Amino acid sequence: MTPMRDLKMPQHHSEVVNLNGWEPDDEFPIGPMGAKPKRIFICPTPAPHKFLIGGHRYLFKEPEHPHTMQVWSEVIAYELSRYVRVPVPPAFLATAPRNGSPGVLVEFFYGHRDRPPVRFIHGIERLQAFGFPVDHRRGSLKDNLTVCRRQRIADWRFWWAETLAFDTLIGNTDRHSENWGFMASTQPEGTLAFSMAPAFDNGTSLGYLVREPDLARYQQPATLKRFLERGSHHCGWISSDAASAQHVELCRRYGTHVNDTKPTMKRVVDISNTQIEELLSWCRGFDYSLPFSASRALFVGAQLRARRDALLDALLGEDE
Repeated sequence: MTPMRDLKMPQHHSEVVNLNGWEPDDEFPIGPMGAKPKRIFICPTPAPHKFLIGGHRYLFKEPEHPHTMQVWSEVIAYELSRYVRVPVPPAFLATAPRNGSPGVLVEFFYGHRDRPPVRFIHGIERLQAFGFPVDHRRGSLKDNLTVCRRQRIADWRFWWAETLAFDTLIGNTDRHSENWGFMASTQPEGTLAFSMAPAFDNGTSLGYLVREPDLARYQQPATLKRFLERGSHHCGWISSDAASAQHVELCRRYGTHVNDTKPTMKRVVDISNTQIEELLSWCRGFDYSLPFSASRALFVGAQLRARRDALLDALLGEDE
């Protein structure tokens, strides 16, 4: 059975976040990593909506053409994560201050005032510290796993199982070494304890580059099949692989080599057609300057169902 959604308040159709009046973060006004500029704002107190946290930091991203649909990819990835219980930073539809351009507002997953202080460390920092080669075009999953073991992460096997399966479900192609990382907390004796950060930066997914006039063609079975087969994770299995691994194949290989992780991957893609339709209907209900069209909903729904079924078939086939 698919787990219940979490208890964080959802964003209702009348609650697109207007950033007029939000103060920029004086210390870090621009996001620290990534190819595209991102702005950081502090949520007013009291918060204007129940799903926001007053006084907390938020990242605001305004992808430009042809990447504008990444706004919806981020929001859908978060809403989808609430069904399948994969930790993903909350992401909400928003509009920029002054010009009202559409963007996605992402809650910082650290720096909460009511929680113990933690430091975030990008995966690339630890890969480099341990002497692994870093290729921004293609990563090595085995190198990532080795780093997690060396950091003594208790649940690294299941975190990667969840994240690989989730990336497969949404077709995320951008889980490079700056898009995963660790949370470090200081223990009473002064040592650092490490855990995995949530699976953040999920916008490069769900066929966001497919233009509106082309959506009908991509819903045709043969075209959709070719599109899905071309999709690959950012990583290969090892650094010497000639290319990044196809999503389902990487999950299959991971489940074969890393014990007891197949049930976790199966759980992540245990989402019903009814739940997918509920999610896409929610998207369609927003009166937003970047609309989520009926054709886009059909295309995204077809992707989610096909990737879910392909991964389940691959994992079940391994058990036979």
